[in-house]
Amino acid sequence: MNRKPFRYLFAFSIACIGFIGVPQFTLAKETQLTQVLITNVNIFDGNDEKLATGLNLLVEGNKIKKISQTAIKTHAEATVLDGQGKTLTPGLIDMHQHIMLTGGTQAGTYEYDAYTQGARGYKAMIDNLLMRGVTTIRDIAGNTLGLARAIRAGLLPGPRIYTSGPALSTTGGHGDWGSYNDQIGQKDYQELVFNTVIADGRAEVLKAARQNFRNGASFIKVMAGGGVASQYDPLEMSGYTFEELKAIVQVAEDYESYVTVHAYHDRSYNRAMDAGVKMFEHGFLISEDTVKRMKKEGAIFSFQPFGGYTMFGGSFPDWFTPNMIKKGKRVHQGTARVAKWMKQHDVFMVLGSDMFGDDSKYAIDNVIAPVTIPGAGYTSFDCMKMSTGNAGKVLAMSGPARDYYKEAKLGVIEEGAWADLLIYEGNPVENIKIIREDNNLKLIMKDGVIYKNTL
Repeated sequence: MNRKPFRYLFAFSIACIGFIGVPQFTLAKETQLTQVLITNVNIFDGNDEKLATGLNLLVEGNKIKKISQTAIKTHAEATVLDGQGKTLTPGLIDMHQHIMLTGGTQAGTYEYDAYTQGARGYKAMIDNLLMRGVTTIRDIAGNTLGLARAIRAGLLPGPRIYTSGPALSTTGGHGDWGSYNDQIGQKDYQELVFNTVIADGRAEVLKAARQNFRNGASFIKVMAGGGVASQYDPLEMSGYTFEELKAIVQVAEDYESYVTVHAYHDRSYNRAMDAGVKMFEHGFLISEDTVKRMKKEGAIFSFQPFGGYTMFGGSFPDWFTPNMIKKGKRVHQGTARVAKWMKQHDVFMVLGSDMFGDDSKYAIDNVIAPVTIPGAGYTSFDCMKMSTGNAGKVLAMSGPARDYYKEAKLGVIEEGAWADLLIYEGNPVENIKIIREDNNLKLIMKDGVIYKNTL
């Protein structure tokens, strides 16, 4: 069969389409970025305790274009919102989440598969985090690598996610969630779905850390000590040797990123600092000497006051075993003491709720919790700064290769920053407790998109 006529017809058709299309491209208007002008707001910029009053703010696309006390010119199609003298702040950042671990490690091993856990976690992330003003999270143990990519690509709505991927744990450590009958080398379900990785020895931890970065992790989470919500690990245990920790830190440095460790006591914290770790979670059983060392060496403390102080004061999750409750009570006893030392010695701090899926509803309570600890000395300003400006600085530590939002700043209100912002009735910098009432949150914007507006 002679196909030349078909080829000629096809070429002629393309030529005609191209010819017809020329005037359309020539006459088309230049595409304008979406603009949202917010007038008459008082701004907390994420770092300064004093609000800047009577300002106008222009969002263009997904960034803050201009902030001014005088009128700002916009194009005709711009959305204009009257801020009515209310308080505009950066979107909140929760620095310790576990989206994929709804119901704890047992539910995701014995009751539900990864698809169901992912669906439950995603719903909770929208309802309990984004729609309550948390526009960015650091997911710190669990396989949110794909979810983070999908949100970045615009395939799904949701808060920005900086994820560690699966945490690294020793056999019998805080990330070992299998059954008592598991054999050496046998992977449990949570390992198979990449919520956790058990790696022992230098060679294994090198490979595990590199695998996480290969898959897109922004940083590495290491179980360097025992924990509460797990079966086999006493709080006193140290999860990794110095040599293993040093190897993990080396991989993170090779990627220009960082390592954060889960641990509660002095030996684990100091061993990690010896190995070059700069960021720490929990730590409610450490001594004041260790807190002083953290300050001296510029270490960062990720603070979980709601879990450690409020919840472990008696209101435990229904999936906690008797042994977990016993460990939780010990942690509660040390939380107020360590919180006070961290404040007294001016350790750089961020806030993370350490909530599991459905329990992310307590993320806002975690932002408030520091001011509820008697004698600890925290102010409403401290709570807001730890949840915005300070958190944004830590997120940027993921470095040029693994900070997927490095094009602009997070956690601040300034020209050129990402347009993640909230408007409150009242001033959370003076009274952090107002953020607990959803009716006080009048506007939620993430990446230039309005998700709530009751102005």
